[in-house]
Amino acid sequence: MRKKRRILLVDGYNLIGANKELHAESKLSLELAREEVITVLAEFQMVAKYEIIIVFDAYEVKSMESITEKHGVTVVFTKEKETADEYIERFVHDTYHPFLCEISVVTSDLTEQNAIFALGAYRISSREMWMLLEDSEKNISKEIDAINEKLPRQKLDISPDVLSELEKWRRGLK
Repeated sequence: MRKKRRILLVDGYNLIGANKELHAESKLSLELAREEVITVLAEFQMVAKYEIIIVFDAYEVKSMESITEKHGVTVVFTKEKETADEYIERFVHDTYHPFLCEISVVTSDLTEQNAIFALGAYRISSREMWMLLEDSEKNISKEIDAINEKLPRQKLDISPDVLSELEKWRRGLK
């Protein structure tokens, strides 16, 4: 049986705008804010088992559409005069199939949420996504703590003289 493709399609600037720290950072450096979102979503991808696609507007920029991969996440910059919303709607329309593909779209734009919902995709608000990301980070920390608890305790700090003496006993030399 074929496994259903799970895609999380993210309006990148919308997600940045929903986070106070990143929004403030984007005023100083949009590139750093984008990098932070990409990194956080790449970590989330490892536990959530989504194929993540982040879409950034290049509406005001004279450029061709650009699609790259960063940290295992697909990063899309739309072409000139195309908004992230338009790209997302086109992607959902072209990709969604009820038996083969599950698409969730992260955006807080109500009009966009209604449009993609009508096309068959799920919707997640940017605020909800930040809550999911925080929960995911907590769960990862708990899992790491549980693994560390199962590891053997650290070795005792024993002087070389005592170690040498114990080694002799172990070998039966004393």
